[in-house]
Amino acid sequence: MNHPILDQIRDLRAELAPGDAAPALVTALADGTAPCSALAELAAQQHRIIASNRRGLLLLATRSADLPVSAWFATLAEGESAALRTLPGLAAACGLDPDELTARPPLPGCQAYPAYLAYLAWLALNGEPAAAAAALVANFAARGKCTDFHLGPGQRKRERPASYALVA
Repeated sequence: MNHPILDQIRDLRAELAPGDAAPALVTALADGTAPCSALAELAAQQHRIIASNRRGLLLLATRSADLPVSAWFATLAEGESAALRTLPGLAAACGLDPDELTARPPLPGCQAYPAYLAYLAWLALNGEPAAAAAALVANFAARGKCTDFHLGPGQRKRERPASYALVA
């Protein structure tokens, strides 16, 4: 059965779909060649991204408090909160001082995607909750394909496997 909203989400997902090649860092993590310094930098950059996403999702949950979608936004925000709680452990396991986690400058290559997601902040402030929900659902497939990886056997053999266990 076709539904206009489901058709639109399908079309958006197709438009946002990433290519077939995995990003270089994902490949390096999977094959065990990524240095701990790369994971430390990833943790620092993700801290900025996740905190911003969390704020936007909490605002959406508040703005839609009388609607069923409010609980969905709140659940997504809790997922971001859980991710924020893991970052200090990942950073420490990679040799990054806890203060450095939030003090590192943003790297343009790492922050290009969240700059695009400033749209989430805009939606949180100005958009209709249903439009924000549709945009997030459409984006999940593309974002998931870019970030969905597992740590292969090569990574488990590294000299500091504890740092990788936090992201597995």
